[in-house]
Amino acid sequence: MKKTFYLLMTFIGLTIVGCQPMEEIQDEINNRLDNQLAVGDINYTLTEDDYSSLELNFPNFSSLDDAKDLIPVFLSDEYPTYGANSTANITFNIYDPIRVEEYSVAADDYAAIGLSSNFFTGMSDIQDLLEYKFPQAEEGDYVELTYRTLADEIQYTLDPDDFDLIGEELAADYPEPASSAANYSNFDRREDRDAYWSNDMILEAINVVLADHYDGVEGQKYNVAYNIYDGSSGTESMTVQFDGNSYVAVGGTAYELDNDDYDYIGVEFATDYPGPAGNAAQYNSFDVRSSSDNYWSDEMLLEAVNAVLTNNYPDATEGAKFEVTYKIYNGAVTIVIENVILSGGTYVIDEDASVSTIQSTNVYAYTNGNWSQPLMLDNEDYTEMGQSYPNFDDEDEAFYKLAIFLGRTFPYAEEGDFVAVAYNFYDGGVSTEYANFVFEGGKWMHIPSVKETSLQFGNIDGQWIPDNTIRYTLAGGDYGFIADVLIDEYPAPAGSMGRYGNFDVRSGNAAYWSPEMILEAMNVLLDEIAPNAEEGQKYIITYAVYNGSNTTETISVIKSGGEWILNE
Repeated sequence: MKKTFYLLMTFIGLTIVGCQPMEEIQDEINNRLDNQLAVGDINYTLTEDDYSSLELNFPNFSSLDDAKDLIPVFLSDEYPTYGANSTANITFNIYDPIRVEEYSVAADDYAAIGLSSNFFTGMSDIQDLLEYKFPQAEEGDYVELTYRTLADEIQYTLDPDDFDLIGEELAADYPEPASSAANYSNFDRREDRDAYWSNDMILEAINVVLADHYDGVEGQKYNVAYNIYDGSSGTESMTVQFDGNSYVAVGGTAYELDNDDYDYIGVEFATDYPGPAGNAAQYNSFDVRSSSDNYWSDEMLLEAVNAVLTNNYPDATEGAKFEVTYKIYNGAVTIVIENVILSGGTYVIDEDASVSTIQSTNVYAYTNGNWSQPLMLDNEDYTEMGQSYPNFDDEDEAFYKLAIFLGRTFPYAEEGDFVAVAYNFYDGGVSTEYANFVFEGGKWMHIPSVKETSLQFGNIDGQWIPDNTIRYTLAGGDYGFIADVLIDEYPAPAGSMGRYGNFDVRSGNAAYWSPEMILEAMNVLLDEIAPNAEEGQKYIITYAVYNGSNTTETISVIKSGGEWILNE
Protein backbone atom coordinates (compact mmCIF):
# COMPACT_ATOMS: atom_id res chain seq x y z
CA MET A 1 0.00 0.00 0.00
CA LYS A 2 1.02 3.52 -0.56
CA LYS A 3 1.65 5.93 2.26
CA THR A 4 -0.96 8.28 0.79
CA PHE A 5 -3.64 5.60 1.27
CA TYR A 6 -2.67 5.25 4.94
CA LEU A 7 -2.86 9.00 5.31
CA LEU A 8 -6.36 9.16 3.76
CA MET A 9 -7.78 6.32 5.86
CA THR A 10 -6.26 7.67 9.03
CA PHE A 11 -7.68 11.11 8.36
CA ILE A 12 -11.18 9.63 7.72
CA GLY A 13 -10.93 7.60 10.93
CA LEU A 14 -10.01 10.62 12.96
CA THR A 15 -12.82 12.64 11.43
CA ILE A 16 -15.34 10.01 12.44
CA VAL A 17 -14.07 9.88 16.04
CA GLY A 18 -14.59 13.59 16.60
CA CYS A 19 -13.01 17.00 16.61
CA GLN A 20 -9.46 17.35 17.77
CA PRO A 21 -6.90 20.16 17.40
CA MET A 22 -5.09 19.88 14.06
CA GLU A 23 -1.65 19.57 15.71
CA GLU A 24 -2.81 16.54 17.72
CA ILE A 25 -4.35 15.07 14.61
CA GLN A 26 -1.09 15.43 12.68
CA ASP A 27 0.90 13.82 15.51
CA GLU A 28 -1.47 10.89 15.60
CA ILE A 29 -1.28 10.52 11.81
CA ASN A 30 2.51 10.45 11.96
CA ASN A 31 2.49 7.91 14.77
CA ARG A 32 0.13 5.61 12.88
CA LEU A 33 2.15 5.93 9.69
CA ASP A 34 5.38 5.14 11.52
CA ASN A 35 3.74 2.09 13.03
CA GLN A 36 2.77 0.91 9.54
CA LEU A 37 6.32 1.19 8.10
CA ALA A 38 8.91 -1.57 8.32
CA VAL A 39 11.94 -1.49 10.60
CA GLY A 40 14.96 -3.17 9.09
CA ASP A 41 18.61 -3.12 8.14
CA ILE A 42 19.69 -2.37 4.58
CA ASN A 43 23.05 -3.35 3.10
CA TYR A 44 23.55 -2.05 -0.43
CA THR A 45 26.29 -1.11 -2.91
CA LEU A 46 25.46 1.69 -5.34
CA THR A 47 25.55 0.84 -9.06
CA GLU A 48 26.34 3.08 -12.04
CA ASP A 49 22.60 3.45 -12.66
CA ASP A 50 22.15 4.67 -9.09
CA TYR A 51 24.71 7.44 -9.60
CA SER A 52 22.92 8.41 -12.82
CA SER A 53 19.58 8.54 -11.02
CA LEU A 54 21.18 11.04 -8.63
CA GLU A 55 22.17 13.13 -11.70
CA LEU A 56 25.90 12.61 -11.19
CA ASN A 57 28.20 12.77 -14.21
CA PHE A 58 30.54 10.07 -12.88
CA PRO A 59 29.91 6.86 -10.91
CA ASN A 60 31.25 8.37 -7.70
CA PHE A 61 30.74 11.22 -5.26
CA SER A 62 33.12 14.15 -5.34
CA SER A 63 33.26 14.42 -1.55
CA LEU A 64 31.98 12.75 1.60
CA ASP A 65 29.64 15.70 2.17
CA ASP A 66 28.03 15.08 -1.24
CA ALA A 67 27.50 11.44 -0.30
CA LYS A 68 25.87 12.45 2.99
CA ASP A 69 23.54 14.84 1.13
CA LEU A 70 22.54 12.61 -1.78
CA ILE A 71 22.35 9.08 -0.37
CA PRO A 72 19.33 9.96 1.84
CA VAL A 73 17.54 11.00 -1.38
CA PHE A 74 18.35 7.60 -2.88
CA LEU A 75 17.17 5.75 0.25
CA SER A 76 13.86 7.63 0.39
CA ASP A 77 13.17 6.77 -3.26
CA GLU A 78 14.28 3.14 -3.15
CA TYR A 79 13.05 2.14 0.32
CA PRO A 80 9.80 4.09 0.94
CA THR A 81 8.40 1.39 3.24
CA TYR A 82 11.26 1.58 5.74
CA GLY A 83 10.53 3.80 8.73
CA ALA A 84 11.96 5.04 12.00
CA ASN A 85 14.83 3.06 13.61
CA SER A 86 15.77 1.45 10.31
CA THR A 87 19.44 1.52 9.34
CA ALA A 88 21.23 1.39 6.00
CA ASN A 89 24.87 0.55 5.38
CA ILE A 90 25.65 1.92 1.91
CA THR A 91 28.85 1.17 0.01
CA PHE A 92 29.80 3.72 -2.63
CA ASN A 93 32.69 5.23 -4.62
CA ILE A 94 34.21 8.56 -3.67
CA TYR A 95 36.68 10.67 -5.61
CA ASP A 96 39.60 11.23 -3.26
CA PRO A 97 42.61 12.51 -5.21
CA ILE A 98 45.91 13.41 -3.57
CA ARG A 99 45.59 16.90 -2.14
CA VAL A 100 48.74 18.77 -1.18
CA GLU A 101 48.09 21.03 1.80
CA GLU A 102 50.14 24.22 1.87
CA TYR A 103 51.62 25.50 5.12
CA SER A 104 54.07 28.32 5.85
CA VAL A 105 55.97 27.95 9.11
CA ALA A 106 55.33 30.89 11.45
CA ALA A 107 57.91 32.38 13.81
CA ASP A 108 56.33 30.84 16.91
CA ASP A 109 56.27 27.38 15.31
CA TYR A 110 60.06 27.11 15.61
CA ALA A 111 59.91 27.81 19.35
CA ALA A 112 56.98 25.43 19.76
CA ILE A 113 59.19 22.46 18.78
CA GLY A 114 62.04 23.58 21.01
CA LEU A 115 64.25 25.52 18.57
CA SER A 116 66.04 28.64 19.77
CA SER A 117 66.38 30.09 16.24
CA ASN A 118 63.81 30.76 13.53
CA PHE A 119 65.19 28.25 11.05
CA PHE A 120 65.62 24.50 10.56
CA THR A 121 69.02 22.86 10.66
CA GLY A 122 68.06 19.47 9.26
CA MET A 123 65.39 16.91 8.42
CA SER A 124 64.74 16.03 12.06
CA ASP A 125 63.55 19.63 12.70
CA ILE A 126 61.22 19.44 9.69
CA GLN A 127 59.78 16.13 10.90
CA ASP A 128 59.24 17.56 14.39
CA LEU A 129 57.34 20.51 12.91
CA LEU A 130 55.14 18.33 10.69
CA GLU A 131 54.32 15.99 13.58
CA TYR A 132 53.45 19.02 15.74
CA LYS A 133 51.22 20.71 13.14
CA PHE A 134 49.64 17.58 11.64
CA PRO A 135 49.18 15.10 14.52
CA GLN A 136 46.27 13.35 12.76
CA ALA A 137 48.17 12.67 9.53
CA GLU A 138 47.30 9.46 7.70
CA GLU A 139 49.28 7.37 5.24
CA GLY A 140 49.60 9.19 1.93
CA ASP A 141 48.93 12.71 3.23
CA TYR A 142 51.00 15.48 1.61
CA VAL A 143 52.10 18.92 2.82
CA GLU A 144 53.89 21.62 0.85
CA LEU A 145 55.97 23.28 3.55
CA THR A 146 57.54 26.73 3.32
CA TYR A 147 60.20 27.43 5.95
CA ARG A 148 63.58 28.98 6.64
CA THR A 149 66.60 26.70 6.71
CA LEU A 150 70.37 26.87 6.81
CA ALA A 151 71.73 27.65 3.37
CA ASP A 152 74.35 25.33 1.94
CA GLU A 153 77.16 27.50 0.63
CA ILE A 154 77.43 27.15 -3.14
CA GLN A 155 80.91 26.85 -4.54
CA TYR A 156 81.52 28.62 -7.85
CA THR A 157 84.71 29.16 -9.88
CA LEU A 158 84.93 31.84 -12.58
CA ASP A 159 85.80 30.38 -16.00
CA PRO A 160 87.06 32.12 -19.21
CA ASP A 161 83.47 32.71 -20.39
CA ASP A 162 82.71 34.50 -17.13
CA PHE A 163 85.76 36.76 -17.60
CA ASP A 164 84.58 37.52 -21.15
CA LEU A 165 81.18 38.52 -19.73
CA ILE A 166 82.90 40.75 -17.15
CA GLY A 167 84.94 42.34 -19.94
CA GLU A 168 81.75 43.23 -21.82
CA GLU A 169 79.58 44.37 -18.92
CA LEU A 170 82.17 46.50 -17.10
CA ALA A 171 84.04 47.90 -20.13
CA ALA A 172 82.46 51.36 -19.75
CA ASP A 173 83.19 51.63 -16.01
CA TYR A 174 86.66 50.05 -15.95
CA PRO A 175 88.11 49.97 -19.51
CA GLU A 176 91.65 48.74 -18.73
CA PRO A 177 90.78 46.25 -15.94
CA ALA A 178 87.83 44.85 -17.95
CA SER A 179 89.93 44.37 -21.07
CA SER A 180 92.72 42.70 -19.06
CA ALA A 181 90.28 40.35 -17.33
CA ALA A 182 88.77 39.27 -20.67
CA ASN A 183 92.20 38.78 -22.29
CA TYR A 184 93.90 36.86 -19.48
CA SER A 185 90.94 35.31 -17.57
CA ASN A 186 92.14 36.73 -14.27
CA PHE A 187 92.06 39.84 -12.10
CA ASP A 188 95.24 41.92 -12.01
CA ARG A 189 95.93 42.60 -8.31
CA ARG A 190 99.01 44.85 -8.81
CA GLU A 191 98.00 48.21 -7.36
CA ASP A 192 100.46 50.17 -9.53
CA ARG A 193 98.92 48.96 -12.80
CA ASP A 194 96.09 50.50 -14.85
CA ALA A 195 94.45 47.06 -15.00
CA TYR A 196 94.27 46.80 -11.16
CA TRP A 197 91.19 45.20 -9.62
CA SER A 198 90.29 46.26 -6.06
CA ASN A 199 88.10 44.10 -3.79
CA ASP A 200 85.10 46.35 -4.43
CA MET A 201 85.59 46.06 -8.20
CA ILE A 202 85.87 42.27 -7.95
CA LEU A 203 82.61 42.24 -5.97
CA GLU A 204 80.95 44.14 -8.84
CA ALA A 205 82.30 41.57 -11.29
CA ILE A 206 80.98 38.71 -9.15
CA ASN A 207 77.55 40.36 -9.14
CA VAL A 208 77.62 40.40 -12.97
CA VAL A 209 78.45 36.69 -13.17
CA LEU A 210 76.12 35.37 -10.45
CA ALA A 211 73.19 37.43 -11.77
CA ASP A 212 73.75 35.73 -15.12
CA HIS A 213 73.82 32.22 -13.65
CA TYR A 214 71.39 32.24 -10.69
CA ASP A 215 68.01 33.56 -9.70
CA GLY A 216 68.68 35.56 -6.57
CA VAL A 217 67.61 33.68 -3.43
CA GLU A 218 67.67 35.94 -0.41
CA GLY A 219 70.16 34.69 2.18
CA GLN A 220 71.95 32.28 -0.16
CA LYS A 221 75.74 32.29 0.15
CA TYR A 222 78.31 31.64 -2.57
CA ASN A 223 82.02 31.07 -2.23
CA VAL A 224 83.41 32.37 -5.51
CA ALA A 225 86.94 31.38 -6.54
CA TYR A 226 88.85 33.22 -9.28
CA ASN A 227 92.28 33.51 -10.86
CA ILE A 228 94.49 36.50 -10.05
CA TYR A 229 97.84 37.86 -11.18
CA ASP A 230 100.05 39.73 -8.69
CA GLY A 231 103.37 39.15 -10.41
CA SER A 232 102.67 35.46 -10.53
CA SER A 233 99.53 33.43 -11.13
CA GLY A 234 97.36 32.54 -8.16
CA THR A 235 93.80 32.16 -6.88
CA GLU A 236 91.62 33.94 -4.39
CA SER A 237 88.01 33.54 -3.22
CA MET A 238 85.29 35.75 -1.85
CA THR A 239 82.17 34.69 0.09
CA VAL A 240 79.09 36.66 -0.91
CA GLN A 241 75.45 36.56 0.09
CA PHE A 242 72.34 37.73 -1.78
CA ASP A 243 70.57 40.36 0.34
CA GLY A 244 67.48 40.61 -1.85
CA ASN A 245 68.95 43.18 -4.20
CA SER A 246 72.60 42.31 -4.82
CA TYR A 247 75.47 40.09 -3.72
CA VAL A 248 77.41 41.51 -0.78
CA ALA A 249 80.68 40.28 0.75
CA VAL A 250 80.12 38.44 4.05
CA GLY A 251 81.61 36.14 6.68
CA GLY A 252 84.59 33.91 6.51
CA THR A 253 85.69 30.66 4.99
CA ALA A 254 83.12 27.88 5.12
CA TYR A 255 84.40 24.66 6.68
CA GLU A 256 82.50 21.45 7.43
CA LEU A 257 83.99 18.82 9.72
CA ASP A 258 84.46 15.49 7.95
CA ASN A 259 85.12 11.98 9.24
CA ASP A 260 88.89 12.59 9.37
CA ASP A 261 88.29 15.63 11.58
CA TYR A 262 86.24 13.63 14.08
CA ASP A 263 88.95 10.96 14.13
CA TYR A 264 91.53 13.70 14.76
CA ILE A 265 89.43 15.01 17.67
CA GLY A 266 89.21 11.48 19.05
CA VAL A 267 93.01 11.32 19.20
CA GLU A 268 93.70 14.91 20.36
CA PHE A 269 91.23 14.81 23.26
CA ALA A 270 91.60 11.16 24.26
CA THR A 271 93.40 12.14 27.49
CA ASP A 272 91.35 15.19 28.52
CA TYR A 273 87.91 13.87 27.50
CA PRO A 274 88.22 10.11 26.86
CA GLY A 275 84.48 9.31 26.73
CA PRO A 276 83.36 12.28 24.60
CA ALA A 277 86.41 12.03 22.33
CA GLY A 278 85.92 8.33 21.63
CA ASN A 279 82.20 8.82 21.03
CA ALA A 280 82.79 11.69 18.56
CA ALA A 281 85.31 9.59 16.61
CA GLN A 282 82.95 6.61 16.51
CA TYR A 283 79.74 8.41 15.52
CA ASN A 284 81.11 11.51 13.70
CA SER A 285 79.06 13.86 15.89
CA PHE A 286 79.18 15.53 19.31
CA ASP A 287 76.86 14.23 22.04
CA VAL A 288 75.39 17.36 23.68
CA ARG A 289 73.02 15.63 26.11
CA SER A 290 74.05 16.94 29.54
CA SER A 291 73.01 13.64 31.15
CA SER A 292 75.33 11.61 28.92
CA ASP A 293 78.78 10.36 29.93
CA ASN A 294 79.92 11.54 26.46
CA TYR A 295 78.64 15.11 26.95
CA TRP A 296 80.31 17.95 25.02
CA SER A 297 79.78 21.37 26.61
CA ASP A 298 79.91 24.61 24.57
CA GLU A 299 83.42 25.26 25.89
CA MET A 300 84.58 21.78 24.87
CA LEU A 301 83.05 22.21 21.41
CA LEU A 302 84.98 25.44 20.91
CA GLU A 303 88.16 23.63 21.93
CA ALA A 304 87.46 20.98 19.29
CA VAL A 305 86.83 23.63 16.62
CA ASN A 306 90.13 25.33 17.56
CA ALA A 307 91.98 22.03 17.20
CA VAL A 308 90.50 21.27 13.77
CA LEU A 309 91.04 24.75 12.31
CA THR A 310 94.60 24.99 13.65
CA ASN A 311 95.35 21.60 12.12
CA ASN A 312 93.84 22.46 8.74
CA TYR A 313 94.80 26.17 8.50
CA PRO A 314 98.20 26.49 10.25
CA ASP A 315 99.01 29.75 8.41
CA ALA A 316 95.76 31.60 9.29
CA THR A 317 96.39 35.16 10.41
CA GLU A 318 94.82 37.34 13.11
CA GLY A 319 91.21 38.20 12.23
CA ALA A 320 90.67 35.15 9.99
CA LYS A 321 87.00 34.13 10.01
CA PHE A 322 85.48 30.70 9.55
CA GLU A 323 81.92 29.44 9.30
CA VAL A 324 82.25 25.95 10.81
CA THR A 325 79.60 23.26 10.31
CA TYR A 326 79.47 20.18 12.54
CA LYS A 327 76.98 17.59 13.78
CA ILE A 328 75.56 17.23 17.27
CA TYR A 329 73.43 14.48 18.83
CA ASN A 330 70.65 15.47 21.24
CA GLY A 331 68.37 12.51 20.67
CA ALA A 332 68.69 12.99 16.91
CA VAL A 333 71.55 14.14 14.71
CA THR A 334 71.35 17.88 13.98
CA ILE A 335 73.62 20.24 12.04
CA VAL A 336 75.09 23.28 13.82
CA ILE A 337 76.91 26.21 12.20
CA GLU A 338 79.30 28.25 14.33
CA ASN A 339 80.97 31.48 13.21
CA VAL A 340 84.42 31.95 14.71
CA ILE A 341 87.24 34.50 14.39
CA LEU A 342 90.96 34.15 15.17
CA SER A 343 91.68 36.54 18.01
CA GLY A 344 94.96 36.52 19.99
CA GLY A 345 95.94 33.18 18.52
CA THR A 346 92.65 31.47 19.54
CA TYR A 347 89.39 31.03 17.71
CA VAL A 348 86.49 32.63 19.56
CA ILE A 349 82.80 33.02 18.70
CA ASP A 350 82.32 35.78 16.13
CA GLU A 351 79.51 37.74 17.75
CA ASP A 352 79.11 39.98 14.70
CA ALA A 353 78.56 37.12 12.24
CA SER A 354 75.14 36.07 11.07
CA VAL A 355 73.97 32.61 10.04
CA SER A 356 73.00 32.26 6.40
CA THR A 357 69.39 31.11 6.01
CA ILE A 358 67.09 30.94 3.03
CA GLN A 359 63.39 30.38 2.51
CA SER A 360 62.71 26.98 1.06
CA THR A 361 59.54 25.23 -0.13
CA ASN A 362 59.34 21.45 -0.41
CA VAL A 363 56.66 18.77 -0.47
CA TYR A 364 56.63 16.06 2.21
CA ALA A 365 54.51 12.91 2.44
CA TYR A 366 53.47 10.87 5.46
CA THR A 367 54.43 7.25 4.77
CA ASN A 368 55.07 4.26 7.04
CA GLY A 369 54.48 6.43 10.10
CA ASN A 370 57.01 9.16 9.21
CA TRP A 371 57.27 12.39 7.25
CA SER A 372 59.76 12.40 4.38
CA GLN A 373 60.10 13.71 0.85
CA PRO A 374 58.42 11.62 -1.86
CA LEU A 375 60.64 9.43 -4.02
CA MET A 376 61.99 11.76 -6.73
CA LEU A 377 62.73 10.34 -10.18
CA ASP A 378 65.96 11.18 -12.04
CA ASN A 379 66.19 11.53 -15.82
CA GLU A 380 67.91 8.13 -15.89
CA ASP A 381 64.88 6.58 -14.17
CA TYR A 382 62.58 7.69 -16.99
CA THR A 383 65.04 6.28 -19.52
CA GLU A 384 65.09 2.98 -17.65
CA MET A 385 61.29 2.88 -17.88
CA GLY A 386 61.44 3.35 -21.66
CA GLN A 387 60.36 7.00 -21.77
CA SER A 388 61.66 9.18 -24.60
CA TYR A 389 61.44 12.24 -22.35
CA PRO A 390 61.84 12.64 -18.57
CA ASN A 391 58.08 12.62 -18.02
CA PHE A 392 54.88 10.66 -18.60
CA ASP A 393 51.93 11.78 -20.73
CA ASP A 394 49.53 8.95 -19.84
CA GLU A 395 48.48 8.27 -16.23
CA ASP A 396 47.70 4.57 -16.65
CA GLU A 397 51.07 4.01 -18.30
CA ALA A 398 52.77 5.97 -15.51
CA PHE A 399 51.19 3.87 -12.75
CA TYR A 400 51.97 0.60 -14.57
CA LYS A 401 55.63 1.45 -15.14
CA LEU A 402 56.14 3.01 -11.71
CA ALA A 403 54.89 -0.20 -10.04
CA ILE A 404 57.53 -2.20 -11.94
CA PHE A 405 60.19 0.42 -11.16
CA LEU A 406 59.39 0.24 -7.43
CA GLY A 407 59.73 -3.53 -7.52
CA ARG A 408 63.30 -3.12 -8.79
CA THR A 409 64.10 -0.27 -6.43
CA PHE A 410 62.76 -2.00 -3.31
CA PRO A 411 63.40 -5.73 -3.83
CA TYR A 412 62.95 -6.50 -0.13
CA ALA A 413 59.66 -4.67 0.41
CA GLU A 414 57.33 -6.14 3.03
CA GLU A 415 53.57 -6.46 3.01
CA GLY A 416 51.94 -3.11 3.78
CA ASP A 417 54.96 -0.95 2.93
CA PHE A 418 53.94 2.44 1.55
CA VAL A 419 55.77 4.66 -0.97
CA ALA A 420 54.95 8.17 -2.17
CA VAL A 421 56.28 9.03 -5.62
CA ALA A 422 56.75 12.40 -7.34
CA TYR A 423 56.85 12.25 -11.14
CA ASN A 424 56.78 14.63 -14.10
CA PHE A 425 53.60 14.67 -16.18
CA TYR A 426 53.20 16.33 -19.57
CA ASP A 427 49.81 17.75 -20.53
CA GLY A 428 50.68 20.71 -22.75
CA GLY A 429 53.28 21.58 -20.12
CA VAL A 430 55.27 19.66 -17.52
CA SER A 431 54.01 19.58 -13.94
CA THR A 432 54.91 17.57 -10.84
CA GLU A 433 52.30 14.98 -9.87
CA TYR A 434 52.16 12.56 -6.96
CA ALA A 435 51.12 8.93 -6.61
CA ASN A 436 50.85 6.54 -3.66
CA PHE A 437 51.73 2.86 -3.83
CA VAL A 438 51.32 0.05 -1.29
CA PHE A 439 53.01 -3.36 -1.34
CA GLU A 440 50.28 -6.02 -1.33
CA GLY A 441 50.30 -9.63 -2.38
CA GLY A 442 53.95 -9.53 -3.37
CA LYS A 443 53.76 -6.51 -5.68
CA TRP A 444 53.41 -2.74 -5.64
CA MET A 445 49.83 -1.54 -6.17
CA HIS A 446 48.82 1.99 -7.11
CA ILE A 447 46.24 3.48 -4.75
CA PRO A 448 43.56 4.91 -7.07
CA SER A 449 41.95 8.32 -6.64
CA VAL A 450 38.47 6.74 -6.67
CA LYS A 451 38.01 4.67 -3.53
CA GLU A 452 35.28 2.42 -2.22
CA THR A 453 33.97 3.26 1.22
CA SER A 454 30.87 2.72 3.35
CA LEU A 455 28.64 4.94 5.40
CA GLN A 456 25.79 4.09 7.74
CA PHE A 457 22.48 5.95 7.77
CA GLY A 458 19.66 5.86 10.26
CA ASN A 459 15.98 6.65 9.82
CA ILE A 460 14.92 9.17 12.44
CA ASP A 461 11.42 10.65 12.36
CA GLY A 462 11.05 9.53 8.74
CA GLN A 463 14.32 11.12 7.59
CA TRP A 464 17.49 9.29 6.57
CA ILE A 465 20.55 10.87 8.14
CA PRO A 466 24.22 9.80 8.43
CA ASP A 467 24.42 7.62 11.49
CA ASN A 468 27.31 6.10 13.43
CA THR A 469 25.08 3.69 15.31
CA ILE A 470 26.65 0.33 16.10
CA ARG A 471 24.30 -2.62 16.63
CA TYR A 472 25.44 -5.05 19.31
CA THR A 473 23.86 -8.18 20.75
CA LEU A 474 24.99 -9.37 24.16
CA ALA A 475 26.73 -12.75 24.19
CA GLY A 476 27.03 -15.20 27.08
CA GLY A 477 30.27 -13.78 28.41
CA ASP A 478 28.80 -10.27 28.53
CA TYR A 479 26.17 -11.28 31.08
CA GLY A 480 28.80 -12.90 33.28
CA PHE A 481 31.01 -9.81 33.06
CA ILE A 482 28.18 -7.44 34.05
CA ALA A 483 27.15 -9.75 36.89
CA ASP A 484 30.70 -9.85 38.30
CA VAL A 485 31.00 -6.03 38.25
CA LEU A 486 27.58 -5.31 39.80
CA ILE A 487 27.25 -8.26 42.22
CA ASP A 488 27.96 -6.14 45.29
CA GLU A 489 25.56 -3.38 44.26
CA TYR A 490 22.71 -5.64 43.08
CA PRO A 491 23.27 -9.09 44.66
CA ALA A 492 19.99 -10.75 43.66
CA PRO A 493 19.62 -9.30 40.11
CA ALA A 494 23.31 -9.85 39.32
CA GLY A 495 23.22 -13.36 40.77
CA SER A 496 20.18 -14.22 38.65
CA MET A 497 21.90 -12.84 35.55
CA GLY A 498 24.98 -14.95 36.27
CA ARG A 499 22.86 -18.10 36.50
CA TYR A 500 20.43 -17.54 33.63
CA GLY A 501 22.21 -15.16 31.22
CA ASN A 502 19.38 -12.61 31.03
CA PHE A 503 17.80 -9.62 32.73
CA ASP A 504 14.77 -10.41 34.88
CA VAL A 505 12.31 -7.59 34.14
CA ARG A 506 9.38 -8.85 36.27
CA SER A 507 8.46 -5.90 38.47
CA GLY A 508 8.29 -6.85 42.13
CA ASN A 509 10.59 -9.84 41.74
CA ALA A 510 13.73 -9.91 43.93
CA ALA A 511 15.90 -10.27 40.81
CA TYR A 512 14.16 -7.36 39.03
CA TRP A 513 16.23 -5.14 36.72
CA SER A 514 14.70 -1.66 36.39
CA PRO A 515 15.31 0.44 33.24
CA GLU A 516 17.78 2.57 35.23
CA MET A 517 19.68 -0.53 36.39
CA ILE A 518 19.79 -1.88 32.82
CA LEU A 519 21.25 1.44 31.60
CA GLU A 520 23.88 1.20 34.33
CA ALA A 521 24.68 -2.35 33.20
CA MET A 522 25.11 -1.15 29.61
CA ASN A 523 27.52 1.55 30.82
CA VAL A 524 29.58 -1.16 32.51
CA LEU A 525 29.64 -3.25 29.34
CA LEU A 526 30.39 -0.42 26.87
CA ASP A 527 33.17 0.99 29.03
CA GLU A 528 34.76 -2.43 28.68
CA ILE A 529 34.19 -3.16 24.97
CA ALA A 530 34.39 0.42 23.65
CA PRO A 531 36.64 2.37 26.06
CA ASN A 532 37.83 4.78 23.36
CA ALA A 533 34.44 5.54 21.83
CA GLU A 534 34.16 9.16 20.74
CA GLU A 535 31.61 11.62 22.03
CA GLY A 536 28.35 11.14 20.13
CA GLN A 537 28.89 7.44 19.33
CA LYS A 538 25.60 5.51 19.33
CA TYR A 539 24.80 1.88 20.15
CA ILE A 540 21.60 -0.12 19.75
CA ILE A 541 22.01 -3.08 22.08
CA THR A 542 19.89 -6.20 22.01
CA TYR A 543 19.79 -8.20 25.25
CA ALA A 544 17.96 -11.23 26.62
CA VAL A 545 15.20 -10.67 29.18
CA TYR A 546 12.84 -12.82 31.21
CA ASN A 547 9.33 -11.42 31.67
CA GLY A 548 7.60 -14.72 32.32
CA SER A 549 9.04 -16.10 29.11
CA ASN A 550 12.39 -15.75 27.39
CA THR A 551 12.57 -12.92 24.84
CA THR A 552 14.76 -9.96 23.85
CA GLU A 553 14.59 -6.19 24.15
CA THR A 554 16.71 -3.35 22.78
CA ILE A 555 18.09 -0.19 24.24
CA SER A 556 19.48 2.79 22.28
CA VAL A 557 22.30 4.75 23.95
CA ILE A 558 24.67 7.57 23.00
CA LYS A 559 27.93 8.68 24.58
CA SER A 560 27.52 12.14 26.08
CA GLY A 561 29.78 13.86 28.59
CA GLY A 562 31.87 10.72 28.90
CA GLU A 563 28.97 8.40 29.85
CA TRP A 564 26.32 6.40 28.03
CA ILE A 565 22.81 7.84 28.24
CA LEU A 566 19.50 6.91 26.63
CA ASN A 567 19.25 8.06 23.02
CA GLU A 568 15.66 9.14 22.82
